[in-house]
Amino acid sequence: MNDTLVGWPIDLIQVFAALGRAMGDQQLRPETLNTLPDWNGAIIEDHMVKITHISGRDIGQKRGRYIIEIQGVRWLDGGRWTFASGELETLSRAAC
Repeated sequence: MNDTLVGWPIDLIQVFAALGRAMGDQQLRPETLNTLPDWNGAIIEDHMVKITHISGRDIGQKRGRYIIEIQGVRWLDGGRWTFASGELETLSRAAC
């Protein structure tokens, strides 16, 4: 496993990998999220994954943020992580 991914939950690494495949050789952009499958179990079996982008303008910052949420049998209380664009792009490329 890439050292960049050490310590992250395996379910989240699956999300990174799906996002990395969706990016291909392009930079991560909010539009990339539209290419990801959004049905229950599409990325993680028996789990719902939601990835959203919040613009920097909406949160009073120069750059926006991406939020990943996982809900399902292994995440009964839900998992939620917030990433800067560059951080999420790096993790997603490492997971592919």
